[in-house]
Amino acid sequence: MSKEIDLNKTVAELVKEYPEVKEVMIQLGFKDLANPVALQIMGRKVTIPQGAAMKGIPMERIVLSFEAHGFTVKGQEPSVSETPAQPQMHRVRLSAGPQMSEGAKKLSVYLERLNNGESVDDVRDDFAKEFDTVPVNDIMQAEQQLINTGADPRKLKNLCDLHSTLFHGRSEDTIINEESRIEKIDLTKIPVGHPVRYFIQENTGLTELLDEVNAAAEGDDSFRLMKDLNMLRKIRTYYGKKEELLMPVLERDGVTGPAQVMWAVDDEMKNQVGALVRQLQEEGMEKTVPGVRALIQRMKEMQYKDENILLPSCLDHFTKEEWYAVYRDTYEMGPVFISIIPDWPEADEYWKQAKAKEEKGLEEGTVRFHGDGVTSPAGTLTVKQLKAMLKVLPVDITFIDDEETNRFYKNTDRVFSRPQSTLDQKTFYCHPPVIRTVVDKLIDDFRNGRKDSFERYIPSERRPVRILYLAVRDEEGNYIGTVEVVQDLTKIRDALNIGPSRLKPQQY
Repeated sequence: MSKEIDLNKTVAELVKEYPEVKEVMIQLGFKDLANPVALQIMGRKVTIPQGAAMKGIPMERIVLSFEAHGFTVKGQEPSVSETPAQPQMHRVRLSAGPQMSEGAKKLSVYLERLNNGESVDDVRDDFAKEFDTVPVNDIMQAEQQLINTGADPRKLKNLCDLHSTLFHGRSEDTIINEESRIEKIDLTKIPVGHPVRYFIQENTGLTELLDEVNAAAEGDDSFRLMKDLNMLRKIRTYYGKKEELLMPVLERDGVTGPAQVMWAVDDEMKNQVGALVRQLQEEGMEKTVPGVRALIQRMKEMQYKDENILLPSCLDHFTKEEWYAVYRDTYEMGPVFISIIPDWPEADEYWKQAKAKEEKGLEEGTVRFHGDGVTSPAGTLTVKQLKAMLKVLPVDITFIDDEETNRFYKNTDRVFSRPQSTLDQKTFYCHPPVIRTVVDKLIDDFRNGRKDSFERYIPSERRPVRILYLAVRDEEGNYIGTVEVVQDLTKIRDALNIGPSRLKPQQY
């Protein structure tokens, strides 16, 4: 009798039906399934295509592997809106996600043609015969459908700048001018201080700065342009807020499109600002201004996508508790293009009560270490003493357990941002898609004993940094996690009079 893999079933259902499915998937790169807890929790909610999208594993490779093991693969993956959410306490949505529209289904066909390298003009001509226009929110659903079926996210990144080609040749800037950015989100239903309002306010501040950059470029004022471009470097922090606070939550809920596509485009624009500053210094206004205009256009297009695609999708998927966490963590990196972050009294009260409850339970505890003080800790500390001691250590520390989950961090020096929402979440989602394979390989080397440490330096003239990764093992030598130690080397460099060229970056 033929064995069938139904893509509509969850991983846990398939493993129960065919136990060998687990081993096939582990070989394909789904290493989490080796952990019974991960299989029980995630496997009950995630299908194979959803897992493939999260891991960046092409569906074609998965199908071929199952066929090689004697399986027949059938079934269609549900639309984005039907993607099951991960189990979570007190999951109360602010609104329900829409079903995948017919327009999005049709649009995915045209995006796939672009993704496969077909001529933009041919695709646009065929599109114009069928559509007058397409709601912009359909774009993300179509992208998600492509990712779910195994499309390469690196190719989809290029589609992010090709959306306007499907609108009869109209530029996306024209579309932006024709449609109000805020109309798509009913702000009368959003509390004052809510993160959605915050991101819209930041976008307004960014628009004002982009207008200043454009005026400097048009006015042939190199001094003013240099000043404004340096102000625009803060885009790294603003995009970082989107990438660290919004996109990981969507990914955990099965919506991988924004992280796979928007994050990559954000990274390009962040790097482009610095490149334009260097070009202005070295080559002058005439050669720099065309790149400045192109960057302004791309940033405005991204603002439009943020307010009409990303934020509405977050409203569809986030729980109240998740919005409370986003609000709390916006303060981690501070305001960017506005002067202050608006207060959200409802969230402030929530965190006040949570903190009081936590402190009452923890401050009374005592930690006793039975060791020799050399190979293992020795002595007794109250939790209060331990917290105070960790606070004054001149390093930032993050601990990732053997299930690749962020369990602890202390970020006193704040070399890098560490939103509290990353705690108890898979470290996979807390890194840019472009380096996730590097992180996975390093942890895999630690887990299997191929490495015990890895060290790299960031030789910034302003703030040189040392990053040390260490495999953590128990007394029997079993891997139990990874600790990341980040140290600001500015004072050490200055005290030893070490030039920045002596600190070489290393690649894994």
